[in-house]
Amino acid sequence: MARHAPFRITPQAAAELSRQAALTSRPGVASLELQPGRCQSRVLIIRAGVVVGEPMARTDGMTLWARQDTANQLESMHLDHHHDLRGGGFILRGPKDVQFCTCGVSFSRPSGDAGPGQ
Repeated sequence: MARHAPFRITPQAAAELSRQAALTSRPGVASLELQPGRCQSRVLIIRAGVVVGEPMARTDGMTLWARQDTANQLESMHLDHHHDLRGGGFILRGPKDVQFCTCGVSFSRPSGDAGPGQ
């Protein structure tokens, strides 16, 4: 299998994660977890102030942690954050072969790129 680009965090996402993590006893860190999704096969769960797994991305003082199987599924994607008058939220973006739900954090990868253990 070809090696994909690493997972990235935009400065906007790092700023919001930093704000959320500052409210916990562990500022500057957050963990990513994948759970079965409703609109797509997986949904991203973000836990600010929690360290689980290995570090997978770092931007502007924020380090994201994840188990290896989660990191594999998130390769070539990046986490962004938007905010407008209607609210805000995190958004996953990635390659054209990944299908994303309009919720922004649920996705499906092609079956041939499911990653180890999936």
